Amino acid sequence: MTLIHKKLQSLTLLIAEDDESTRKWLSRVLSIYFKEVRVAEDAMQALELFEEEPSDVIISDIQMPQVDGLHLLQKISSISPNTKRVVMTAFNAPEYINRAVESDVDFYLKKPIDIDEFLVAIASSTYKNFDEQDVCLNDGYVYDYKQKLIKKDELIIKLTKKEVLLIELLLKNKKSIVSIEQIEHSIWKEPVSADAIRMVVVGIRKKVYQGIIENVKGLGYRIG
Repeated sequence: MTLIHKKLQSLTLLIAEDDESTRKWLSRVLSIYFKEVRVAEDAMQALELFEEEPSDVIISDIQMPQVDGLHLLQKISSISPNTKRVVMTAFNAPEYINRAVESDVDFYLKKPIDIDEFLVAIASSTYKNFDEQDVCLNDGYVYDYKQKLIKKDELIIKLTKKEVLLIELLLKNKKSIVSIEQIEHSIWKEPVSADAIRMVVVGIRKKVYQGIIENVKGLGYRIG
């Protein structure tokens, strides 16, 4: 397990589980492996914690009060597509499995979950994405996925939450033009004015360099 520990020790984890004993057990065991483990009693609390500070991995029970785990993970996906999403359930009925597939979760685990299975799955999947932690931009600038900032030599450029979301959305679609509608849905979750998007773009350009984001008139934006 030493290799797995090494791969997971830089990752943060959020646990959404309404059963107190299960929540405490998961937190205690997984804190050994992850850099930081936060817990939530329900989906709404989990979403609030995630919006304050995104996690690299989220594991959620399906059945919780008010909002179920699959709806939570769908929302997390729209906020942070790179977050690994794991659902756990005591039920193995086809309806749950089908909903999990439709929700595009990364892993579906049956309770009581096998901790070793969970750790191996996360370590294997995140290892494949390690090359995305540093993305080279132009002019010697680098985007650091883990720290959510831009670097150049000794220069560190901090970004706002919306600036991070926009840069990661554009990087995810690096070879394509990202439409205004896509940006609205991914960052604001509702229609916004062109000025609202433009302000985020201008903010990034001022901090980094003018050509980092290109405005393709009438179509959208792409990263330069």
